[in-house]
Amino acid sequence: MHHRFKNAVFQETSRNAAQFLMLCSLRRALRGTDQFEKNAKGIIICLVGKEWIWHAKSAAMLLMTGGDRSYYDDFRRPVYVIGESARRSTGRSVEDFTVFRPDHQVLYLASSLDAVKHSLQLAADVVVDVNAPTARHVLAARKALGVDEIDRQLAEAIAQQPAEIVVGLTTRKSLKGLDVANLSEPVSAPDRSPKLSDLPGYGPARAWVGAIKQDVAGWREGKVAWSDVDRGVLLIGPPGTGKTLFATALANELGFDLIATSVGAWQGANKGYLGDMLAAMSASFADATSRRGAVLLVDELDAIGDRTTMRGDHAYYEGNVIGRFLDLTTHALGQPGTIIVGATNYGHLIDNAILRSGRLEKHVHLDLPEDEERAEILAYHLNHALSARELRDVTDKLRLATPADLEKLARAAKRAARIRQNTVSIEDVKVSLPAKTPLPENVVHRICVHEIGHALMTIASGIADVISIRVESHMIEGEPVQDGGRVHYKVRDAALPVEKDLLARIRIMLGGTAAEEVVFGSRSIGAGGFEDSDLDQATRLAYRIVGSYGLGKWLRFQVGADRVDGSFHPSAELRAEVDGVLAREYRATKDFLTKEKSRLMRLAAELVVDRQMTIDKG
Repeated sequence: MHHRFKNAVFQETSRNAAQFLMLCSLRRALRGTDQFEKNAKGIIICLVGKEWIWHAKSAAMLLMTGGDRSYYDDFRRPVYVIGESARRSTGRSVEDFTVFRPDHQVLYLASSLDAVKHSLQLAADVVVDVNAPTARHVLAARKALGVDEIDRQLAEAIAQQPAEIVVGLTTRKSLKGLDVANLSEPVSAPDRSPKLSDLPGYGPARAWVGAIKQDVAGWREGKVAWSDVDRGVLLIGPPGTGKTLFATALANELGFDLIATSVGAWQGANKGYLGDMLAAMSASFADATSRRGAVLLVDELDAIGDRTTMRGDHAYYEGNVIGRFLDLTTHALGQPGTIIVGATNYGHLIDNAILRSGRLEKHVHLDLPEDEERAEILAYHLNHALSARELRDVTDKLRLATPADLEKLARAAKRAARIRQNTVSIEDVKVSLPAKTPLPENVVHRICVHEIGHALMTIASGIADVISIRVESHMIEGEPVQDGGRVHYKVRDAALPVEKDLLARIRIMLGGTAAEEVVFGSRSIGAGGFEDSDLDQATRLAYRIVGSYGLGKWLRFQVGADRVDGSFHPSAELRAEVDGVLAREYRATKDFLTKEKSRLMRLAAELVVDRQMTIDKG
């Protein structure tokens, strides 16, 4: 028998609470026998409770083989179960085998000595009773899983429960508020609201959610194999777009439990050492796979890392974390009833192996809600005291509002109504809006010139026929990023863009700041200052052109197109080439707008008056 295990074997065992508990019980029962103390050959009969017997078999195999089963064939197996229906039949029953004197240790598990034939009882060297796991074993298992510590009294109460409850409570991350006196009473069904089908927004994901709901229903009825169900999804979107709410509502929609965690929570576990992080990660996955149906939400998934960008002293740590995450994800997605939802603001920072088919293969982009969706989301959070149609006058002016912003607005409006001791009105919503300050006319004029510059370059590129423009008259107090204006158009995407198409897109992005210089002789900060700004988009596209697509001075590949981000460290030569591309296209943009200056100034003047405009290519 094996008293010590390799680190990898022990870590694998510590993730399986039932196996770990029975390993403790088996060692306790066998301690003192020659087979355990001196590794003597012989036949051992272990009497185990029926509800624990299959968990005991898994633990016994580990105890006898140390995790390496290659030494044993089907006729020299070290562990047998007697008198129980096998989960997977090998075609032969243990009763079919003739009792012989083994040249190794053989362990027989039975729920009663009556189930063991008389000849085997006589041949047995040892017969022991394997009791259910004790409170001490429960405490040890929770420590190995890396979940919250509990006191001895609660562990004693858990150990007195049926096997299924013992395993479930041992794996549960937190047992705060658990009533020991009512431990045996059925847990009341959780509130399954809101469901995803009840929520507004989430347009890109609705078809997928409908399909997975149907597949899960088929799986419950035994009509659909779990391997045929989509089980891994990545939610990508800016902060406040409802990624956590999506996972919660998905779990409610499917009738599954939600296990919510984050990479940050794993990294902050205990002292934050590699072993602590891996243990916390393993505990979350073990909690999810121990349920009859669970959605495991892993937030901040981009913090898990990317092996293509690992450098320096942290490479060993990050490599182990990513490798372990891949193993756990593959194992969990193979367990019936387990769905993994990753959430991130930066999908391009995640290792491609995590995002491949068979893991988090479905990618859902959650962007800012459209006009109609904003009204529906606000109406939902107002408990439909006002209809979406009544709210459009307000929400149409909140184009940068996230679902989280709209929920905050709804809370403020309901508070205003409570102060008035009345139901929510449209006036309550309006008085709860963020304070706005009128923009000076010279600033509005500059914004209009900027947006017309984008529009004229868009028309010149030929990628769109109709462009709509809108500018704001006010700015929101305290907001670092303002939506001063916006150009909307439907792009005719080329199936295989050529170099001139990509360079035209750069000129469109630079059109706003170039127009300011043409008209005013100077530029403002409106083209940059934040991620996804005009300059950010133009710069990233230029890096893709010269460093990924092979369309620069040199025919080379330096970085994947989806990896051009804050973590990408270009060479000095590549930076110089990108600077040259941007400078060249900026000059071309300025030259074009200088020729179109009269048209530029006329359209900008009209936009100052009307605040919105549509330009038709014809």
